[in-house]
Amino acid sequence: MRLLASLSIAICAGAYSGAAFSACTIPSYNTFYGTPAGYSAADAFVGKFDYPASPTEPLPPFMSIDFTTDWKAYLQGALDYAFEGNEAVDFNIAQNTTRDWYHALWMHPDVSGREFLRGLTQERASRPDQYKDGLAREFETWAIGFYNSFGASEFHEIWANPCDPDVSEVLFPVGTVTFKLLFTEATSADLPYLANAPSWMAHIGRSDPVEDGVQPVRVRPMQLLQVDIAVRDDDATETGWVFGSFVYSNDVMSTDPWRKLKPVGLSWGNDPTVLPGNPLSENVTDAGLAGTLFGWPERLELGWGGRMNGPADNLLSSCTACHGTAQFPRSDDFGNVPRRAVAPADYPQRLLDYFRNIKPGEAFDPITKFRNSSVDIPAFPLDYSLQVQSGLERICNAARRQDPPFDTEAVPAVCVEANYLITPAMAAPVSDEVLKRQELNKIDWDQYEPPIR
Repeated sequence: MRLLASLSIAICAGAYSGAAFSACTIPSYNTFYGTPAGYSAADAFVGKFDYPASPTEPLPPFMSIDFTTDWKAYLQGALDYAFEGNEAVDFNIAQNTTRDWYHALWMHPDVSGREFLRGLTQERASRPDQYKDGLAREFETWAIGFYNSFGASEFHEIWANPCDPDVSEVLFPVGTVTFKLLFTEATSADLPYLANAPSWMAHIGRSDPVEDGVQPVRVRPMQLLQVDIAVRDDDATETGWVFGSFVYSNDVMSTDPWRKLKPVGLSWGNDPTVLPGNPLSENVTDAGLAGTLFGWPERLELGWGGRMNGPADNLLSSCTACHGTAQFPRSDDFGNVPRRAVAPADYPQRLLDYFRNIKPGEAFDPITKFRNSSVDIPAFPLDYSLQVQSGLERICNAARRQDPPFDTEAVPAVCVEANYLITPAMAAPVSDEVLKRQELNKIDWDQYEPPIR
């Protein structure tokens, strides 16, 4: 039994529909920045949050492919599955008549939260020389993720009350597929392979200041750079998940810009005993991309020690390692990715710290702390979902600021440190709202604002 279920109903009785649970109504995008000039409310992004109690389809057919022997076929099958019915409606998933897809809740608040036009959220910006040798400029990256009905059925449990999430038993069912479209400010003038890439307008300059009386360009074109896919697949026996990436490349022979995608690689584990320079058995990257995506002094490899990563991702980590850190609260010792490179003598310790194979339902760092606290508390594992982690951090920050609906709603139990000291954690959450708010205000929630990747 999920520990917070009864509490959620007691706090906020009512019917949950489209992310509205009684008074708990969640906006689809960050409304603080308003409607951009030249647009109207009809242009606004509308999230799909009507999560099903159980999957509405059979297991995806591509999962019958053995990814260890034909990783490209598996990854292409996953892409075809993800794009079917979505590409034709420009990824307005509510209009997909082939299968059901959903968005993650609580990705809208804060500076990096969902923008007005497409619901994109800000990710890690690129670093100098990340995309190309000698390309000194940094580029913003914005993205949006989608979940099939298998994944959304777990969201149904987590967000049964969207103002009081239950993370006591987060386990995504086998068959969960999530994919993410990542867009960059870079153009084909910066990266020639981006020529003719799909482009979306996005309200990403919304917080840019007015300088010398000149208004900044607040709605800007963003070019498709990368597509990430994750699959909950028990054939990945060490982690339960398979991660893959594509990169847009204009030289792919297709009349459809959305299909000009090259498979970058696949990962189903962290190769936890393999030091850099040695062959990997749980990660594969297309070596033909050397010279285009990696292979220069500032980016010799896409991921650490050759592990699979996309071009937009942190070269000190990997897809599987980064997502394996998902928990709440996040690790106070390690964070989601390494903060700096280390010397070869420290490689064994880095393997132990970041590149362990984490099982579904296992916490990356079981004992952690909230930011600005010295109290050790148990962490709730989030089964490789960084979007759930980000949503929890955002909801707690919104509650701390008393942003609507938390001008009237109770403080979420997961945001209250004292609830973690109960044995078992969250078994009998604190009900006193004054005490809960005191606990909430002890934590430096603003430290969680920077994009996680």
